[in-house]
Amino acid sequence: MAEKNKGPSFEANKGSFDADIKEVRRLADAGDPDGLYAMGMACLFGWDVKEDRNKGFELLEAASKKGQPAAMTMLVRLFMSHDYFMDTKTAVEYSKKGVEAGISDAQLFLGIAYMDGIEVDRDYIKAAELFRLAARKGNSEARNTLAFIYQEGLGVEKDEEKAFKLYKNAASAGNINAQYQTGAYYEGGIGVKTDMKKAAEWYAKAAEQGDTFAMERLGIIYNHGSAEMPADPGTSFKWFLEAALGGMLGAMYYVGVYYLEGYGIEKDKEEGMKWLRLASSSGSEDAKELLSHLDDGGSA
Repeated sequence: MAEKNKGPSFEANKGSFDADIKEVRRLADAGDPDGLYAMGMACLFGWDVKEDRNKGFELLEAASKKGQPAAMTMLVRLFMSHDYFMDTKTAVEYSKKGVEAGISDAQLFLGIAYMDGIEVDRDYIKAAELFRLAARKGNSEARNTLAFIYQEGLGVEKDEEKAFKLYKNAASAGNINAQYQTGAYYEGGIGVKTDMKKAAEWYAKAAEQGDTFAMERLGIIYNHGSAEMPADPGTSFKWFLEAALGGMLGAMYYVGVYYLEGYGIEKDKEEGMKWLRLASSSGSEDAKELLSHLDDGGSA
């Protein structure tokens, strides 16, 4: 018979544990730090209880005050994602406690603090060390950030091949920025042989997760075509339109031009002019120049 009310595994001071929600509640009511953390997570995400984010925050705060490092790290994660407010000094202090406990997210956050000089002296070497620790534990965001470190040569010798491998690894784990960067590396032949087909594949993965920069790159790739991939006006227009709807100025300009020329979409002068005016009013110099040219009697 299936076990009921079995919640997820929680990271406690003495290792991970699985507990029935009733046991978690009992521990929390008794003021146990691990119980407070587990109950806070349950309330925050609605695990076997009704979701109550404010109650979740309160319980995580209580656990943190009692030194529970996973609770501290979770609050920092929420702070970094703009879902919770705390001062940066506390965030760094909590990250240090999480690092002492070997928590990869804490290693990532403290690494960012050292990289950006937040409440600590900027130290790229320490940042890289922390990113490596988190990356070895499978933290895709740490791999993404470590790739940037190698890409820019911050505290390490610049190494585009290593940066590419790290980006691709993080991209395979679903990191959106890494997917975009992997596409860019394949497109530009940076640290890897140029491969436009693979570039498009990785840009598409990022675009499908909402990355408008990747959408615009796909529009350009399918516009230009290559030995591996012939030009595809319809697909190019599709991605430019997606990027334009997401606010990308260059894509707005291209959508206007495509409508005016009937390239990849049925010709529609009125729609084309609408997009060009929108791009122009949003700051596109290319759109302004084309509109001025059209006003003088020129063609698109």
